[in-house]
Formats: sequence, C-alpha cells, structure tokens
Amino acid sequence: MDLYRLSVFAHLFLGIVLVGLVLFWFIMSTVLRQRFGAEETGRLLQVVNESRWPHVAVPFRWRLPLPWISWLTLLGLWGTGVVNAKLRDIPEGILWWTKIGLFAAILTTQVSLMQRLGPTKIRLNLALVIAMVLVSSWVIR
Repeated sequence: MDLYRLSVFAHLFLGIVLVGLVLFWFIMSTVLRQRFGAEETGRLLQVVNESRWPHVAVPFRWRLPLPWISWLTLLGLWGTGVVNAKLRDIPEGILWWTKIGLFAAILTTQVSLMQRLGPTKIRLNLALVIAMVLVSSWVIR
C-alpha cells in the first residue's frame, strides 16, 4: 500500500472516529436531558468529560482524558488531510474552502466545549461535523 492510500485510509478512519465521538456526546446529552434537569445534566456531562479513556485494561496513569481523544482525532485528520492534499492535486474551489471553514468552526467549537459543555454546543458540534463530512465527500468527486 502506498503512502496516499494509507493516508486516505487513516483519514477515513479518523473521520469515522470523529463522527462517533460527536454522536456519543449528542446521545449522552439527549438522554441526560430527558432524565434530569438542566443543572444536573450539565454536572453529569462535566463528570463524563473528566473521565479517562480507555476505562479498562490500561493502568490509570496511561489513560487519556476524554477531550484529548477528540483533539488527537482532529490533529490526525488535519495531518492526513495535508498529506492527501499534497499527494493529490485537489482543486481549491468553493467546496474546498467550505471544508476548511467548517474545520475551523469545529476547532472553535471544540475549544468552547472544553471550557463548558452544554447541549446547544453539542448539537452545534454535531451539525458542523455532519456538514463537514458531506462537503468532504463532494470535494473529492
């Protein structure tokens, strides 16, 4: 397998991981809001955000805080995206710049989510990630 195919595979895999992380937070927020009030939901979301991953089979000191997983995924997506763009001449049209803008918006939302979790921010993050996945699929066509 050449570098381009390996990089594309990693980019797709990390994109799936990102969608999974966003869905995790969306489902967690939705379920907690159905069962608890807004204040308790916020507290429980913060407890989950402070947890470490993976939660089993790894000594505690080696477990990563949950927000780091999102940041490492975004860093990996950025890195593989740069490699993919360098190895294949992707035209820089409106879709390309839309994708870059959405990625910047996701980074901004991620910074905001690290400061304070909330259902509105979580839904916004979900919408941005889904929009970026859709735009990304159109960029390569």
